Amino acid sequence: MPWKAHSRSRRVLVIVVAIIAILAWSPWLTDEYSISVVVDSLGGPDEQYNYLGESMPLRDVPKTVVRVPFGALVYFPSEAMYIVPFWDGVI
Repeated sequence: MPWKAHSRSRRVLVIVVAIIAILAWSPWLTDEYSISVVVDSLGGPDEQYNYLGESMPLRDVPKTVVRVPFGALVYFPSEAMYIVPFWDGVI
């Protein structure tokens, strides 16, 4: 009987590790999706943004996405960084 308890706890451990790995990978956070979440949280693509001392619509601001565990970082080069966690939203 002890082998059954060991097998069950091993199965639970594998499931927990798989869930954590999927959340860390966050395949649903594509670059385009992460950028759209940030732009929407800042007021939309037509919202004026003061980028390096020049006012321009958010759609014209250059953006770079860096994947990190459990989320994505959206950079406005030399200006700002926004974190998009796996559960959505912006930090």
